Amino acid sequence: MKQRQIHIRIPEELYKKLKVRCVYNDTTIQDYVVKLLADSTGQHPPEHASVIIVEDETIIRESLRDWLKDTYQVTTAGNGEEALPLIAQTDFDILIVDVRLPGKSGLQVLSEAKDLKPRMQCIVITAYPSVELAVEAMKIGAVDYLIKPVAPELLERVMWETLLKCKAANNNKKALGLKESAGR
Repeated sequence: MKQRQIHIRIPEELYKKLKVRCVYNDTTIQDYVVKLLADSTGQHPPEHASVIIVEDETIIRESLRDWLKDTYQVTTAGNGEEALPLIAQTDFDILIVDVRLPGKSGLQVLSEAKDLKPRMQCIVITAYPSVELAVEAMKIGAVDYLIKPVAPELLERVMWETLLKCKAANNNKKALGLKESAGR
């Protein structure tokens, strides 16, 4: 079954009018609807997913952050030296890393990040694509390789699909663990 996402964009003024309180659990209507949808599909609410964006170009880094911040917990870094201590301290779900960074390259950051947090999913972005680079990124552990300029909708779709695959894999591992313990 093909996964589909629905994105609804409304003017900020209308959104502010909608920010009324529900009687149920003292939550906004929007948050309650998102929770119902997530619960019905067996997914954790996206606001619990966290992402770190490592991009040296400020405009791209801030644009991606602004696009994703309403759905995810977003942290940003301008280079690998700034990002790696953050990755060591925090359990990010997804790393988005540019290939060309000052200091450590994006692939070095990817490699060190995977050593620190093997379960973290990584998406590589680059303005200088090549087949060799894509293959190398995938060998290190990237789940996808996107070419700049990255359409935010595409990035968000890739992130969502990655999170769903991780959740499904974790559920399968739990199910196998239960079967093994029941068979003993």
